[in-house]
Amino acid sequence: MADRVLIIDDDEQLVDAYRDYLAGGGYEVDCAQELEEAQTLLAHFSYSVVITDLRLSKLGFGGLDLIKHVRENSSQTRIIVLTGYGWPELKAEASASGADAFLRKPMRLKDLGNTIAQVAGGQV
Repeated sequence: MADRVLIIDDDEQLVDAYRDYLAGGGYEVDCAQELEEAQTLLAHFSYSVVITDLRLSKLGFGGLDLIKHVRENSSQTRIIVLTGYGWPELKAEASASGADAFLRKPMRLKDLGNTIAQVAGGQV
């Protein structure tokens, strides 16, 4: 059975690229664009990896709340943070919230695949 991955990002073009790349690598992929949508999917499915942007709305860094939610409900799920903001303080806060890896956008799809392989043992 393929690993299930949840991608959360409000940039539809990036989500499409991530989804297509990971699905081509044999992953089952679900996508969400907002925090509430992601929480609904998390309540219904188990994920090997959650890939999330930190800034999920114009209101701020909703991704940090999502990381905490995932970590409180599943210690087995690996969390990869993608963000266009590379501030060291933000990376430290994401790590303290439970993120397993932190990638700065833009990045190559292969780098995302390699990071998934590192944190969850998958291959893309």
